[in-house]
Amino acid sequence: MNSDSESTFPQKSEMKDSSPGNEGPVQSEPADLQGNPRVLSRQEHNISRDRISKGALKVLYRLHNKGFKGYLVGGGVRDLYLGKTPKDFDIGTDAKPSKLKKLFKNCRIIGRRFRIAHIYFPGEDIIEVATFRQGEVHAIQKNDSVILLDNKYGSPEEDAKRRDLTINGLFYDIGSFSIIDYVGGVEDLENQIVRTIKDPDASFQEDPVRMIRALRHAARTDFQVEQETFEGIQRNRIEIQKTNISRLMEEIFKDLRSGCGYKFFLKLIDSELLDAFLPSLAQQIKDKGDEHPFLNRLKVLDQKIQESSAERYTNAVMLCVLLHTVLIPQEENWVSSKAHPKGVWKLLQAGYESVGECMRVSKRDQERVSQVLLAYRKLRYCIQRGELIPSYQKKTYLSEALDFLEIDLESQGESTDLIPEWRRDYVKVLVAPPKRRGWRSRRRRLGRRGKGGSKDSQRSSSSRGSSTSKKSKKGKKPQRGSFQSKKKRTKKKSTKPRNRRDSR
Repeated sequence: MNSDSESTFPQKSEMKDSSPGNEGPVQSEPADLQGNPRVLSRQEHNISRDRISKGALKVLYRLHNKGFKGYLVGGGVRDLYLGKTPKDFDIGTDAKPSKLKKLFKNCRIIGRRFRIAHIYFPGEDIIEVATFRQGEVHAIQKNDSVILLDNKYGSPEEDAKRRDLTINGLFYDIGSFSIIDYVGGVEDLENQIVRTIKDPDASFQEDPVRMIRALRHAARTDFQVEQETFEGIQRNRIEIQKTNISRLMEEIFKDLRSGCGYKFFLKLIDSELLDAFLPSLAQQIKDKGDEHPFLNRLKVLDQKIQESSAERYTNAVMLCVLLHTVLIPQEENWVSSKAHPKGVWKLLQAGYESVGECMRVSKRDQERVSQVLLAYRKLRYCIQRGELIPSYQKKTYLSEALDFLEIDLESQGESTDLIPEWRRDYVKVLVAPPKRRGWRSRRRRLGRRGKGGSKDSQRSSSSRGSSTSKKSKKGKKPQRGSFQSKKKRTKKKSTKPRNRRDSR
């Protein structure tokens, strides 16, 4: 496939600069498109097909060739416009899920509230394809959480206006290589502004997680949050407590692993959103300021993720960074010691209960976090001593405890020379199990012609049955499941008369 022609679109460095001293919310009027989308031709933007995955291009071209609309949508268009590499590619179309199932053999339809197609390609990520939805969203309350009812099909314009942010409402048309903008997202990208598509109050009440997403994109792109959107976050911050607890925990893990966690949590503090779901941590940061251990550890965690990968850290390590001072609030218990602090288990249990009001930590993670935090004090004592205590050399959680210890020591400017040595000598490397066969593979049924298996396999099964019959003649028990054993189990017809009439 030939690459697209060169574009004269200005790079990100040529866009409007945000001065370091003016990082707060900005006032800006949204673009008034009046129902007519803004269309950027190929010469007006810098998105090239060379930067789109092969799987996404196959899906887009097949939809286009079959007469359907197929647009690249959401964050993928935003990242490509900014010159970044998207993590995944989502596609919007006017084809119904039943039609997608017929177009793509490697397709699975998932979802109950709204049917979405997952297109699987070997060696690539899953391509998510969704039919355009209407813009009207009805939110209902169920079990202290918000459920959105937006499962009606709609047009591309309605689908764009139902999204959260203007910078996420752009479409890329594979037929004309153009960008379609119904919500003014191109102008906000050029001005480096994060803004909600709808009224902020209505948008955040429909889905409170949008407040986290707005601050997340501002932190990752160094954009500024628009004034009305920022004030809407402050007014509706309590709505975050209505979010599903597991979903909120998943969003927090995303930001801790993003490599921009420090910037993100600073925005959470400035908007007072952190007070709504982690008030104890927010109060500690207000009291200690930049000297709080959590902020210093976040800086080190971001640096390590940017240098290597976020996959090396488990959820337990992330939770230790986030909740250490919340679960053990006494500062005297943060230093190294050979013994556990008094009543530490009651402290941990009370901490989990306070955190569980808005954030759910699974029992498995609770157990591992407790083990790591209790080992932290003793491992700091081992660093001062110069050798690892024998009782910790075979612990299953030693790797996670060393990860957390390394982050903490670097945040305080202390030496970590012993940690690689301990990890090499005492941490066992787990070998991944062999990969299972593909989801389409099935076991062949042997021994029956016409119901699976080739002729060679059927011959082998018959020869296998004859061999077992010979063994059975010698007095050996035939194998379970063989043809001979099935034959043995069949009941013989009885020659006795069934009733008196037959006997006559």
